[in-house]
Amino acid sequence: MSMNHPNKELLDEVNRANSWFAARKTKCLWAQEVTDDQSVSTLEGELIAKAGDYLCRGESGDTWPQKAKTLFSKYEATEEHDNAGWIKFSPKPEAAGVLAVQIKHAFQVIASWGELTGQPDDYLVKNEADKNVEYPEDVWIVNRAIFEGTYEVTASRD
Repeated sequence: MSMNHPNKELLDEVNRANSWFAARKTKCLWAQEVTDDQSVSTLEGELIAKAGDYLCRGESGDTWPQKAKTLFSKYEATEEHDNAGWIKFSPKPEAAGVLAVQIKHAFQVIASWGELTGQPDDYLVKNEADKNVEYPEDVWIVNRAIFEGTYEVTASRD
């Protein structure tokens, strides 16, 4: 599988540098369930949200689709709602964190939900459970300003 992994070249670069570090999302987000399939403009490209997924909105107004299972594994709904039907979610303290690395050049990744494009100094992110996985199935991009404003570094990779 590693020989044909769509992100092999970038992951080889990152893994050789051994620069992954642990981080945890600390900021709340707003989300609402998607009732019909729709295209979503994200900072990293156009993605498709399927009915039953959630459309998430971060503190800076950025939006992205997320599978319900993923959202509810990392966040819990609060009682706070707005007039447009968005529900506030807070990070679960016990939820697993992520491993991230800042990429100094423009880059692209194929995520399980679509093709994403990162700008120089954006972050490549993977699930903490994939710490020892050289070519994880699930990687994504987080914009530099958003990452630095919504995540906290918890430890360096050992």
